[in-house]
Order: sequence, then C-alpha cells, then structure tokens
Amino acid sequence: MYMKMTRSHFEAQATLCADIIADLNLEPLSDKANSILNSFCDMCGRSNPSFDKARFATWVFNNLDGISNN
Repeated sequence: MYMKMTRSHFEAQATLCADIIADLNLEPLSDKANSILNSFCDMCGRSNPSFDKARFATWVFNNLDGISNN
C-alpha cells in the first residue's frame, strides 16, 4: 500500500534535492545536478500523475538561489 504524497511532501523532497545539489557543490545547471533533479522528478511523478515537474524545479532552483518559497 502506498501513501499519497501531499504538497508538503513534494516541497520537502524539493528542498532535499536542492540540499543534495548544494552539498555536492554542483552548478545548478550541470549534468549531474540535472540528473539528480530528474531522479527526484521521476520518483515524484510515479507517486502522483498530476506532479508538476516545472513547479518542483522552480522550488529547487529557488532554494539554491536563496529565494524563499511560499
């Protein structure tokens, strides 16, 4: 049985994704950072067919740029 992921789950995943990219000192648009982002998006997309990859990526990039997400 799978638990449905909520918006707060996706936000936490996006923050974690940004933290991993930052901790690895990757450039946000590098191939490795993109691979990490795509892996998170694949996982989130499998849990919810309405998952919005662009919104997730915006959350990640805002975190990396020090911009507050609301």
